Amino acid sequence: MCCALIADAATKATLVDYTVDGKDYQGYLVRPEVLTEPRPAVVVFPEWWGINDYVKGRARELAELGYIAFVADMYGKGVVTTKAEEAKQYAGAFYQDFNRFETMTSAAYEQMLMQDFVDTARTGAIGFCFGGTAALELARNGADVKATVVFHGGLISPDSTRAKHIQGRVLVLQGDSDPFTPASDVAAFEREMNSAEVDYRIVHYPNAMHAFTNPKAGETGLSGVSYDEKAAANSMEEMRVLFSELFARPR
Repeated sequence: MCCALIADAATKATLVDYTVDGKDYQGYLVRPEVLTEPRPAVVVFPEWWGINDYVKGRARELAELGYIAFVADMYGKGVVTTKAEEAKQYAGAFYQDFNRFETMTSAAYEQMLMQDFVDTARTGAIGFCFGGTAALELARNGADVKATVVFHGGLISPDSTRAKHIQGRVLVLQGDSDPFTPASDVAAFEREMNSAEVDYRIVHYPNAMHAFTNPKAGETGLSGVSYDEKAAANSMEEMRVLFSELFARPR
């Protein structure tokens, strides 16, 4: 018999400076305020806007559940935007050179593993939109994550054979009306996972659009982007249940 982690109401957040290829980065670490033993840890990859209040809030929710959460810095210390054209430029550099995903996701994951009270044997990854692609790339590169959770993320990789390196379970939470991840991409992803015999599941949300978990999605002015309260709540519950199953220890 397993039980879920006891929720911690009080959390503590700190900034974590690190360097990748001579460039400064700064992640956001949040954890239960009082810790007496190692806890499961989750690396969180943000939307293409960078480390903003939205992704920090999602990290705090994980900490309130008893996990340690580390928000990855994908762009560089202090680089965050609310402008779609800037975000497109920052994220586009990764899609033009997928090796960037390997470099930056691995760096963030390693930083998380080095933090106090992190149970390195019980780790996961989640990502939103652009961050969903990042989370999947971390898994495809063979990171020892027990679960990868993708919220309305990009699913396609230039080398589908790398799925054979995925070690843990994969959960994809997908809006059926998301124009940025069409049904053809979802089908290609399923073929990739099946070919590599990955333990995966896709949950479809009817009429949900891109960025459906973000309450401020509609403020971006982007077509095909909209918040869906029901899909957001249900998808977060899917993640909570999965992590509870994988990370809880027997009494």
